Amino acid sequence: MNTAGAAAGGIGAVALGLVVLFYQIGRWRGGDPTPKMHFFAGVALAALLFLGGGILGTMGGAAAAFGDGVGTYALENATGAVAGAGHRAAMTGGEKIGVSGSIVGLCLLALYAGLIKSGRADLKTPVIRGALVGVWLGASAGLIGMALGLIRTSGNTVGDILLHSI
Repeated sequence: MNTAGAAAGGIGAVALGLVVLFYQIGRWRGGDPTPKMHFFAGVALAALLFLGGGILGTMGGAAAAFGDGVGTYALENATGAVAGAGHRAAMTGGEKIGVSGSIVGLCLLALYAGLIKSGRADLKTPVIRGALVGVWLGASAGLIGMALGLIRTSGNTVGDILLHSI
């Protein structure tokens, strides 16, 4: 993907994230009785499981590394030139999610799966909206992307406390 395409995709993700965020704010202002905590739990799920080296982030990183390896192999064998180490962009918004942070994310996911299956189907849409907003706005390098980095750091810390206290 070229730079213009990546920029357009980033702008589109931020626009979609803002649209869904403002829709949710409108629902709260209109008298939606669902507590805000469930929406923000969805945002935390996005930060812990989908962004910053989470489950999907790790899979995406592995796919990118595989593609990079194939490209380097093809370049070196087709031209005889040795590819130099490329510049890796630093991840925005704090540290990568660790095993302990992933465990906290999976526990949060299990909690909401249990709540929804036990008859709280009304929690499904705010959690999904929160996760979408978290993914779309968290992938940006802006203020919300940085805030989600704090969620990853907190998730790692809480997970470490849970794992080491048992």
